[in-house]
Amino acid sequence: PLHARSPAPPSCGKLQSENRKSRVGAGIAGIGTGQKGDTQEMSKEQAPYGRLQRLLGRLDFAWGATGRRLDYIGSEGLWMTRFRPGGPHALWIAGHLAYYEAGARKLYQQLERNPREDWKELFGNGSPCLEDPAAYPSPETVMGNLRAGREKTRATIAAMSAEDLDRPVSNERLAIRDVQSQVEFLIWHDAHHGAQLGSIISVHQEAQGAG
Repeated sequence: PLHARSPAPPSCGKLQSENRKSRVGAGIAGIGTGQKGDTQEMSKEQAPYGRLQRLLGRLDFAWGATGRRLDYIGSEGLWMTRFRPGGPHALWIAGHLAYYEAGARKLYQQLERNPREDWKELFGNGSPCLEDPAAYPSPETVMGNLRAGREKTRATIAAMSAEDLDRPVSNERLAIRDVQSQVEFLIWHDAHHGAQLGSIISVHQEAQGAG
């Protein structure tokens, strides 16, 4: 537990809002599902093949890139490394992605609650980036939840009809108007944090080279 007079740890969620305008083109990132059959013909009940497949293609590309970065971070033991002083560390980023994407699945499947609501205090927007790794689930637990959640989320999106994609969603702050635009934001959100993971890796590799 933190002492009452200790300085409050930086709020990761607030830091994210400060960085929303940062460049993320070089950091498109995520965890791929490794599933085959992405080009299977869609049934008549599903959204038009081209529209849905383009969306899934962007999602797979983003998650695949972040997955490779998280694998590297795990192999190098960089989970508590921050992408810059005061920024979130890699373990918080991974847990935040798992928490946020579970919330998106709540929207897609019209569930009553976020399946990972128990992680809100640790990984939700505005949660502190704690220095003690013991305060968090293990990296293996976080990554297991992220991978399993992404398999479910992708399967849900892949089964969507045109009506599902067009279903209205109200989020004026993010200019989200329907389910498809929320999926597109999900991809951007992953790219945003993927860029941060890329910065962690770059700093680590530069330090290795200097050594």
